[in-house]
Amino acid sequence: MTLGARLRRRLLRWNRVALALAMALPLIVSMALGFLWLHDHGWLLYFVLASAALFAVLRAVVWLVQWRGQGVTGERELTGPAPDPEWSEAERAVFERARARISTRLSAPIPWPDLTAEALAVVEGIAADMSDGKRSALDFTVPEALLLIDRVALQYRAFLLENVPYSDRLSVRTMHWAWRKQETAQAAWNTGFLAWRGLRLVLNPAMGLLREAERVLAAGLQDRLTVRFRRDAQAILLEEAAQAAIDLYSGRLRASDDDLARVAVAGHQRDLALAAPLDSPLRVVVVGQKGVGKSSLINAVLDDDLAEVDAVSTNGRALAFEGTMGDTPLRMIDTPGLDGSAAREKVLLREMLEADIVLWVHRATRPGRAADASLMAALQEALRGLPERRPPVILHLASGVDQLLQDWPRVENRLTAADHALVERAMQAIADPLGSVPVLPLSLAPPNWNLEALRQRLVAVFPEARQVQRGRLRVAASDRSGLRGNAKRAGRGMRSAARTVLGRIRK
Repeated sequence: MTLGARLRRRLLRWNRVALALAMALPLIVSMALGFLWLHDHGWLLYFVLASAALFAVLRAVVWLVQWRGQGVTGERELTGPAPDPEWSEAERAVFERARARISTRLSAPIPWPDLTAEALAVVEGIAADMSDGKRSALDFTVPEALLLIDRVALQYRAFLLENVPYSDRLSVRTMHWAWRKQETAQAAWNTGFLAWRGLRLVLNPAMGLLREAERVLAAGLQDRLTVRFRRDAQAILLEEAAQAAIDLYSGRLRASDDDLARVAVAGHQRDLALAAPLDSPLRVVVVGQKGVGKSSLINAVLDDDLAEVDAVSTNGRALAFEGTMGDTPLRMIDTPGLDGSAAREKVLLREMLEADIVLWVHRATRPGRAADASLMAALQEALRGLPERRPPVILHLASGVDQLLQDWPRVENRLTAADHALVERAMQAIADPLGSVPVLPLSLAPPNWNLEALRQRLVAVFPEARQVQRGRLRVAASDRSGLRGNAKRAGRGMRSAARTVLGRIRK
């Protein structure tokens, strides 16, 4: 939600608008009827009394509605900005607790000089809440702070250009001058307004008396509106600080959108080296032992003959193929067959750690699972060393189910009870060595069986795969904080300094 929307949501409420209209209503009516006409007909006193009665009635109605809505002890809790859609449930809960603390603290407005300390207390509370007391208010990195400043600056710049007239012509020098002269200007205004009130009484006693009566009647409402506006404005500022703190301590500001884009481009170039000609948001890596039907699976999923079936890979390279499923583009990586060697396992592990979805293909008729179990253990160990990463979505598939069943295919592609029992035992034999993972049986031989179920499962995990991809890119973008990344940055800095020095020497 934009800042302008939040201000409108806070300030343009019916009770505030009603009070403001109540303050302006006598002036509007008096302009319509004309004070001269009222005075000439002897109705001026009645009009003053009617205005006072109207103020009293409107104020009573507002008070009555608030009293019936939440009782006489307090006002309705302020409705703050909506949580960020990218926040997790835990982060949403932290923000709601922070809002509750802010609402309690602002039962009455606080002095403006104390607002900075109050915002720091809000940030301190969120830092402790999100880390179980392990982090403090300033426990974040300088690049994160600069990225937050950049984001807030752009947000307020857009607000000024959209909502504040002539803001693009207002210089900082003028604002600085006005800030230094504010006390002088206030004193001059008070003096001038007092003189105007006296002159108005002398020139037009009826008008002057009416305006003074209006000031007395509206004083209470004006004070009430001022207090509410101050409280709402302070709540907006403190909730903005709470939102920024959650983004800081969640690690979301470790990488900007530009950083993610650069990492995505780098990943795209890496896949281009695997012969993938187009860009794709979801990276699907297909792994499995030799001869389990990985290429056939890719062709079946993409509904196209892209991967060469029964081809023997001589260089151990992965191959990338582009396609779509519905409106979702996919980049499917056909990997070399798992053969039990450490070198091949290392290659596959690297591809799986860069995957958004892993399709792990097993052969239903092949009993040997040692190579798969070893790769699974290596993957789990690698993921334990990457706690900040979302693990890729892994779907285990069993191909060649048709070879388990005699007289395939079945009538209308429907398995019998005996078929189901046999397939279930085969799936259990695959799942047990891998930690009892769910396995989807498949037959890619015409007529294919259960292929539509696989497509439905893929579509169902696309949202999670997008989160995996974004987290993977974010971690890759922030990985520059390691020893190798800092060494590269130091080298670039030294080269830049050397070029600068040499350039000055040459001049």
